[in-house]
Amino acid sequence: MSATQLRTAPAAVLWDMDGTLIDSEPLWLQAELAMLDRYGIELSPELRERLVGSGLRAGARMFQELGVPLGVDEIIAEWVAGVTSGLRERGPDWRPGAIELLESLGEAGIPSALVTMSVRPIADAVLELLPPGLFAASVTGEEVAHEKPHPEPYRRGAELLGVAVEDCLAIEDSAPGVASAHASGAIAIGVPNLVDLSRADAHELWPSLAGVDAGRLSERFAALRAGAGAASAAPGSHAPAARGPLRYGDRVQLTGPKGRLNTITLVPDGEFHSHRGMIRHSELVGLPDASVVQNSSGEEYLALRPLLSDFVMSMPRGAAIVYPKDAAQILSLADIFPGARVVEAGVGSGALSLHLLRGIGPEGRLHSFERREEFAEVARANVAAFAGTLPENWSVTVGDLQETLPSSCPAGTVDRVVLDMLAPWECVDVAAEALAPGGVLICYVATVTQLSRTAEQIRRSGSFTHPQSSETMVRGWHVEGLAVRPDHRMVAHTGFLITARRLAPGTVLPELKRRASKGEFTDEDLASWLPDLGGEDPDRVWTPEAVGERGKSDKVLRKKVREARGFARDRGAETEGGDAG
Repeated sequence: MSATQLRTAPAAVLWDMDGTLIDSEPLWLQAELAMLDRYGIELSPELRERLVGSGLRAGARMFQELGVPLGVDEIIAEWVAGVTSGLRERGPDWRPGAIELLESLGEAGIPSALVTMSVRPIADAVLELLPPGLFAASVTGEEVAHEKPHPEPYRRGAELLGVAVEDCLAIEDSAPGVASAHASGAIAIGVPNLVDLSRADAHELWPSLAGVDAGRLSERFAALRAGAGAASAAPGSHAPAARGPLRYGDRVQLTGPKGRLNTITLVPDGEFHSHRGMIRHSELVGLPDASVVQNSSGEEYLALRPLLSDFVMSMPRGAAIVYPKDAAQILSLADIFPGARVVEAGVGSGALSLHLLRGIGPEGRLHSFERREEFAEVARANVAAFAGTLPENWSVTVGDLQETLPSSCPAGTVDRVVLDMLAPWECVDVAAEALAPGGVLICYVATVTQLSRTAEQIRRSGSFTHPQSSETMVRGWHVEGLAVRPDHRMVAHTGFLITARRLAPGTVLPELKRRASKGEFTDEDLASWLPDLGGEDPDRVWTPEAVGERGKSDKVLRKKVREARGFARDRGAETEGGDAG
């Protein structure tokens, strides 16, 4: 067991200054508003929140984007002059409990360091107002190469104290500061002041420092390091972020000079190697999304979080996936909306499940059904890897849809049914029973024979509107200068989509009026085209091999399950829990 695991008190406490130690944010805001007023520019609430905790240079660049006609250094100099003047006139406005906690830490022999993105003159002015000896070291914005939310400031603070940052506790009042502390490996405590930190990457939120002494702080540090907070303090064990600085546990696409794409999961002590050099994962952590980083030989790589479509194309597969082009059509044609109650069968490798979960949002509910346990396991692992854990609004039931759907979803309670299976016509009746009037049935099939069989069963059921069928093909284009032409390769046929709306019970759909034509057909015609309608055994006629599916052996499927579980573990994801059906 490591010293970090055994430690019951932090080796040091790392403090933010503005808004955490001293309530100087109003002074900064006053200086910022004065500058904007001079140029007739309004400060929106969104920008104000972004400014809190941001580095001075980042904030100055935001002002330039708003139209302030000054250089970055000029903007910062004016802000600093305003804040310094305000401190001299008003005196310090210490945050509740801050001075008392600093004194208690000193008595307990726990050193403190100030980690601020303010400039040295302001930091020194604040330090001079404090009783001597409360801070053993300090770091300011101009003394680091990367401002918060990059982890460098907190790593530098721990380095100056001669301790491991993983053994430190950091106190912050802003989202960028919390992100910086968390990414550094410290236990990050958020104490909200002017902005909401409910979505910040803090290990714990405290309403105030009032009443907190060294003993209480050490008790929470030990609990967070040893328990659930310890897990999140070990980078990589939190839900992957959708925005903001790159963090351990995030999937990152690295695109090299020749356009070659490599996807990695950021882990502590991880390294990405190519034949041209190496990039340490720690060099990526804390950088903004869509940053450029150099490898050890100076080659540049673009670092991006993968989109959902990128993720599903690279995740482990137990069964063939629904391609993003078809998933997008399913969400549109089925009108998957936030809060919808959706049934999906089968789940395959979880690609469509991920799209449906994003479409229904946290207020919706997705019931997924899969006949094969191996496919269900791969899907669970892939979804957990993407989301960080199994979503609470998602259930995966292993079994035949016709047998399990009635007990899972009462009649008339489902908004949408999505069938991606070999013989969806077998489930038309049970889908009709589950759907509310006006609900959508959408089926994804690979061959024209399956398409025709499904359409005819939808018509014969008498429970749906006339089915509509379509196929989606996507062709990319090469556009570079005057060289504008279609790509040589394209994602062509993957499957057909057939949709219909649930009729109200007892409704008889009016027949379509068509002119007689050579296209008229009889039951005998259908029987010759669709063998099981002519008396053949459907289990013998409709097999994966018959429709051209390439099956996987049980040995291969077991391997895919192991790969998917390992993929989820690499991202620190929880694959247990939630409603597994």
